[in-house]
Amino acid sequence: MTSQGIYILANDVVYDQLIALLNSIEVNVSNQFPICIIPYNNRLEKVKLEIKNRSNITLFDNQKSIERWEEFADKVWSAHPRNKSSKASRPQWYKGHLQRKFVSFDGEFDHFVFYEADNLAMKPIDDVFEKLEDYDFVFNDWEHRKPNPIAALNIPIIEATSSYTEADIRPKIHDASFFGGKKGLFPESELADLEDKLINKKEVEWINEIGWWDDVFLFNYLTLRCDRPIYNFTQSPNGQDRT
Repeated sequence: MTSQGIYILANDVVYDQLIALLNSIEVNVSNQFPICIIPYNNRLEKVKLEIKNRSNITLFDNQKSIERWEEFADKVWSAHPRNKSSKASRPQWYKGHLQRKFVSFDGEFDHFVFYEADNLAMKPIDDVFEKLEDYDFVFNDWEHRKPNPIAALNIPIIEATSSYTEADIRPKIHDASFFGGKKGLFPESELADLEDKLINKKEVEWINEIGWWDDVFLFNYLTLRCDRPIYNFTQSPNGQDRT
């Protein structure tokens, strides 16, 4: 049987938001749904105490997976042209750990939903798991509507250096604060191939430079290049699916 669960990226800094999210999941999803907290960093005293008080929550402890994604992100962003810019131009999220959310692909749940801690669960997530039967990634956002200058991917560069067209790219642009996914995506061999494309074939330039060190922008490259089926509720022909 396919296991299902929820991942949340958090630490003590966002503890209050985490509690609000957990309470909303308890009310609007289930009070027994398995939840795994991904540590943003080691500031976890409050988080660990909360886990002790909730029997359905665990802490992600696969350090090898965490290191895998941290090293991948560091290598990729170090190869980006913006890495040569002045320190004064670095974004506030420079050298952050938001890419740790990708350890969800290495975790215990076969199918999962990921929330960032500042989200709330406003409704059941059965529809996400239903779509995961047919798709590898499920989103529910309007990022694909953003104009080119602020889109996650540099569409003109991708069109100029590959066979992708804007019609191919734009429907696949998405957010990363809430999504559905599956265990086992991005195995080591595939991630190594993507790393080679990003660094040695300079496809890191496919990522919009305004998103340097931004996990959302990196995730968009990964989902585009891995060429797996994506579903976004906001692009559904069924009006009831769109939010």
